[in-house]
Amino acid sequence: ADCSSGVTAAYGSSGITAEYGSSGINAEYGDSLPLIMMTRSLLLLLGICLLSDAYLYSFTAKVANRGRAGTTGDVYMTVIGTKGNLSVGKVSKKELKRGKTGRFSVYGKKNIGEIRCVRLSTTSKNSLLLDVVTVRPEYGVESYYYNTKGVILNGDPRRHSGVASLQMCKQGEEHYYITTRTSTESRSQTNKIHLRMRLTGALGTTTTGIINNEGRNDFKRGEDEIFVVPGMKMVGKIRCIELFAEGSDKWKFDYIEVHCDNYRAAYTFHNNRNIWISNDSREGEDVYKLC
Repeated sequence: ADCSSGVTAAYGSSGITAEYGSSGINAEYGDSLPLIMMTRSLLLLLGICLLSDAYLYSFTAKVANRGRAGTTGDVYMTVIGTKGNLSVGKVSKKELKRGKTGRFSVYGKKNIGEIRCVRLSTTSKNSLLLDVVTVRPEYGVESYYYNTKGVILNGDPRRHSGVASLQMCKQGEEHYYITTRTSTESRSQTNKIHLRMRLTGALGTTTTGIINNEGRNDFKRGEDEIFVVPGMKMVGKIRCIELFAEGSDKWKFDYIEVHCDNYRAAYTFHNNRNIWISNDSREGEDVYKLC
């Protein structure tokens, strides 16, 4: 059936009577059964018509695993594309719990093109700290939108730290592979460093979300850890890395190696100054740059 022509396309130009006769339904059946069957058929047809003109968008929202990162307040999402915007509406509170990755889908009435950014807003005084949001259109690839500065979403920023509206934008499509070697020194290990990394290269900069292998204890003493970070900008030959510690613990590393799909040879940065990383200034550096 041609949905643009409405349900009459399935029953002829004369509408329903074309199927059941000019005398109506009772002329043939004499009871209400055909009416019930016809109603079900019309509802099914209407559903098919609506869905044929809709576009499915699937989302994940990863909430940080620290402090009061989750929220019980109302959070609203808008997706910004090259051909328009999609209002997702209110995101279910059960999808925004601390340390969890929420999953949900919505239908849009139009194709909004390449998705550039996602914007979240709230009027709630409850804070929300997102790490990354992903969006996968029905006939497209998944894109990543990182909270690169660790900004807190809060509807009362005058009394609480944060912003009432947060926009996170796509950086690129490159996969980066980051290998860290934790020192063998006593108490070098941590699973609460909440580390972000900025990569600077000949073609610009790109910033990760929280570096973490979900479900594992990372940064073990004397061990290598490999982190795969998709959705990054390809920055060319890497010149510098910058570490940002947002957790309460401290960490000491021996070296960090970085490479991407386009540049398979790893760039290695050694901790020659034996610096400790921590957001507590009494324990170490909360921001540390290596070139």
